[in-house]
Amino acid sequence: MKDTPDAIDALADDTNDRLIKGHKYDGIQEYDNPMPGWWLWLFWGTIIFSVVYVLGVHAFDFIDTYEDDLSESLADLNEIRHAYAEANPTLQIDEAALAEVVGNPDMVAAGAEHYAAQCAACHGDQGQGLIGPNLTDAYWIHGATNMDLYTVISEGVVTQGMPPWEGVYSAEERAELVAFVKSLEGTNPPAAKEPQGELVE
Repeated sequence: MKDTPDAIDALADDTNDRLIKGHKYDGIQEYDNPMPGWWLWLFWGTIIFSVVYVLGVHAFDFIDTYEDDLSESLADLNEIRHAYAEANPTLQIDEAALAEVVGNPDMVAAGAEHYAAQCAACHGDQGQGLIGPNLTDAYWIHGATNMDLYTVISEGVVTQGMPPWEGVYSAEERAELVAFVKSLEGTNPPAAKEPQGELVE
């Protein structure tokens, strides 16, 4: 059954929709309705915003560009880093600084924790030596000064299987390891590994 003009008009009147004349396909009538108000406001809002944004960036400079935002963010980050560095000063490593660390009970205790976590597997839980050399005797392979020991801990001895630890431990933590290793000298644990390196008196 085909729709009559009267039926179409009635449909339009019942729904308050306006029909597009001549637009009827397979019994489907097309309406000519306005877009929803919220959609139109959103559409015009985006157009107005784009105009304001372009003028603000390129003409009047009251909107920051990406480069401006990046520069400001980097400046803020540098301020945060500077403030943190002032509040948490980094230990300046030299022989004098290490001399103050060695023998400090708090530093030794902290170094013992680092040693147990990373070093004991190769040097033994008491420093007696396993894969790595004995750390309790007076023989040293790479030097016996505090700075020598700090350098070995930091840079490792890759050719002999010891990894560098400067990427894992901070300068303070490596200094604490020096303090602990130095505290092992002369402890003579049982089943200690044979001496390696040169005798340092």
